[in-house]
Amino acid sequence: MQAAQAVMMAQQLDPALPPKEVLAALDTPVRRLVAVVKTLYAGSWDDCAEDIRRRRAGRPYLFKLSLGLDDELDWLHRLRTYEAARGEAFAIDDELARDLNPDQHREDHR
Repeated sequence: MQAAQAVMMAQQLDPALPPKEVLAALDTPVRRLVAVVKTLYAGSWDDCAEDIRRRRAGRPYLFKLSLGLDDELDWLHRLRTYEAARGEAFAIDDELARDLNPDQHREDHR
């Protein structure tokens, strides 16, 4: 078992590992959450968490997220804590964005 996989199984994000390695070891719904925060919320974990809380409370919100995660707020906390401890943000490159949203790159043949 690779070190990154062991870290993910323990539900901890090890700041000794580089962001790209940690991101690659995460399940797809968690990687989608990272992409959502980086793109829709301009990298603000707090803004995303507030939006989720507002939606759950029945108050106005910006985006309705359907990521397949039961614990979005817990993951937001872990991801934000990792970035703060590492001093380096996760980066979403074009390949990861395409993998996370294959429909985005589909051609329209109407």
